[in-house]
Amino acid sequence: MKKPLSPRSAKTVDALIGKRIREIRAEKGLSQADLGQAVGVSFQQIQKYERATNRISASTLFAICQFLDYPIEKMFADPAPAPKRPTKR
Repeated sequence: MKKPLSPRSAKTVDALIGKRIREIRAEKGLSQADLGQAVGVSFQQIQKYERATNRISASTLFAICQFLDYPIEKMFADPAPAPKRPTKR
């Protein structure tokens, strides 16, 4: 039986945001320690955000987006839909 999620549990959107943070951080050649120091949290906390183990507060997400020079609204955008495979007939 699956354990019910608590109101503070990570959700799909948290995993999406964490994945995007990791991608953007890596693209810019930054370590988790670099990002953590810039926004005032430990590198372990950045790891938890990227893995969606912990949820990110709005103020921390805003600080991360400012530091990474990434529009915050893009964090919430749906990923591009996967191309449809042709059906066999």
